[in-house]
Amino acid sequence: MKRSKRIWVTVFLLIALVAIGAISWQLMAVRGTFADPKSLADARGDPIVVGAEGHRLAGRAFVTRAAGANPLVVVLHGDAPFANPSYQYKFAADVARGAPGSAVVALLRPGYRDPYGAKSDGDRGFASGENYTAEVADAVAAAIRALKIKYGSTSIILVGHSGGAAIAADVAARSGSLIQEVFLVGCPCDVPAFRRHMARLQWSPVWLLPVSSLSPDRALDQMDRAIKITAISGSADTLTLPEYAQAYIDKASARGMAASMVIAPGEGHEILNSAAVLERVAREAEK
Repeated sequence: MKRSKRIWVTVFLLIALVAIGAISWQLMAVRGTFADPKSLADARGDPIVVGAEGHRLAGRAFVTRAAGANPLVVVLHGDAPFANPSYQYKFAADVARGAPGSAVVALLRPGYRDPYGAKSDGDRGFASGENYTAEVADAVAAAIRALKIKYGSTSIILVGHSGGAAIAADVAARSGSLIQEVFLVGCPCDVPAFRRHMARLQWSPVWLLPVSSLSPDRALDQMDRAIKITAISGSADTLTLPEYAQAYIDKASARGMAASMVIAPGEGHEILNSAAVLERVAREAEK
């Protein structure tokens, strides 16, 4: 009997160790720890670092005019679980190509690194909607102010994808008249609803843990009414459901803001580099 009990205890401990190991690996992997690097020779644009010590944000810039570049287009990537994102650089390069005279900068959100070795200060979190905080939004806003001075720009377009869209909306709401236009691509604009949906979708309790993220729909009342808002969602997006962005746009319109919703037919969540987004942003940047 005692031997049988020891066997069951041993089995239980082994199962617990395996579970703890699996969870630990998952928490490290979701932060891009094991993502493959890429050759710096393949990187597009010029490396850039802006911001104060401890709050510096890295990224890559695509600029054809040294001074007086207008508009300044700033791009924020999504949560990018398990990856060190670089897809935002392709988008930035394509926008710059389509809008000569502009300055386009794709920033790495706080705590993120790219596959070329650049890293922004801070902690990226665990890609569970927990890092859309006031501190993150303010760090991004400070970086944008520095870029505005650097390039002598008078007009700023802010583009965010997925979690980056939530942060972009928060930046626009918290920074007065700094931003003139914001594009929210695949936006989880109702963060609590988005996190509940993801908890059900992934069967993961991490999405149910309390967070200090700012939900764009709750910060909207602080936003300067002169800011133009365009939300773009894929009709087949099963992650950031289009209804989140639609409700946000409806609320903005009710405040008298120039706000529009675009549904990209048949598109899913990864639509930043789609024609539906690129053409609209490039067109605005050309004005």
